[in-house]
Amino acid sequence: MTITVDPRASTSGQRGDALRLLPGRGVWWVAFGDKVARLPQHAVRQTDEGSALVVEARASLEAQNFFATGSNTTYAVTVLTTTACNLGCSYCFQNTALPAEGSCAPPRMPKAILTPEGVDHVAMFVAAQMTKYDLTDTSLLLFGGEPLLNPDGALGMLRALTPLSLSNAEIITNGVPLTRQRAIDLADAGLKRAQITFDGARTNHDAIRTTRNGRGTYDTILRNVSTAAEATDLSWHFRINISQRNLDGLEELIDDLGNAVPSERTSLHLALIDDVGLGYDNGVGYNNDLCDRILDLHERAIGYGMVIPMSKSLTACPYCSALGGAQGAVINADGKLYSCWETAGRDASWIVGDVATGFLPDEIIRDRWVACDFDIKSHGTDKQIRRFFDRVDAAALDAMYAREDVLDA
Repeated sequence: MTITVDPRASTSGQRGDALRLLPGRGVWWVAFGDKVARLPQHAVRQTDEGSALVVEARASLEAQNFFATGSNTTYAVTVLTTTACNLGCSYCFQNTALPAEGSCAPPRMPKAILTPEGVDHVAMFVAAQMTKYDLTDTSLLLFGGEPLLNPDGALGMLRALTPLSLSNAEIITNGVPLTRQRAIDLADAGLKRAQITFDGARTNHDAIRTTRNGRGTYDTILRNVSTAAEATDLSWHFRINISQRNLDGLEELIDDLGNAVPSERTSLHLALIDDVGLGYDNGVGYNNDLCDRILDLHERAIGYGMVIPMSKSLTACPYCSALGGAQGAVINADGKLYSCWETAGRDASWIVGDVATGFLPDEIIRDRWVACDFDIKSHGTDKQIRRFFDRVDAAALDAMYAREDVLDA
């Protein structure tokens, strides 16, 4: 029996096509790209090198085109509508220095805002890239800073790309400026999904994710999400940042989210903070204790009907995986091009082009081209990390399969 994870489980258009064999409860899960198959135990054999599909199982999957990847038709763009942010999260990779003592407002990268003229220039650039690479549609990720500090830029970008066959549109927002009417306007303009980050349950979140004048944001975000979900058909992806500061009490947050948004439109991602901020440390690692904790939290979320996305490799990220932007681009609010989210808006040494003239020659940008995870701290060896996510993903698939309304048979 072959089943496919609900498409809401995909994350930011990222995809990895490496074959993964995951031992589940009395079954084997086979993952390839966005496809997942549930196979009996005898379909996989153990070897000295690891696990492998038996000939008959591989042939059966091939007959169903399980390993077919197809050709890419989409040009993926991340657009920062502004580099400004209303929050003062200490770990943010866009901070340029530590805040002054007693302050909740760390200095940030240079301010830029997407203007109506900038929207037009981005749309012309995307159209030219689509023509150059013979692509038929586009996807949009609205990013910042906080993108809704420039709502006109966000709406303008959605409307400008709609004539270019906008196949998917998502926003990464902290949720504080996401009013009911703003959510309606965004949905009407073509937005499909909102991704919102929490830093734990109420008490922990309000000590970490504060406004720049030090106020907590938990209740505001939760209220905005709830009212926006009632007023629109938007899907929701909740990222829960994890560090030693907020592991306690996460059950309360999952309960709040489970009661705030229709489960059929909700996915959840528990993710370690990767120490990219100045003066920030994360003492949590990919060990058995953390794995057990995440498995329990996933079970709770799946009990509400939430989808747990499988972990994804960055090797096929449309933004950073290919030198020169053949499949996508990260565009700052001033029209400058960068290789990934984490360098967007930084100084000129990271710029790889602009929307007016396109990408710079490969020989110029080769040393500036980095992937989205280039600046993170490792929380374990490659072997530990691989085992950790294999166990987490297999358990999530087992639990979601037990809920037939979460997986499509």
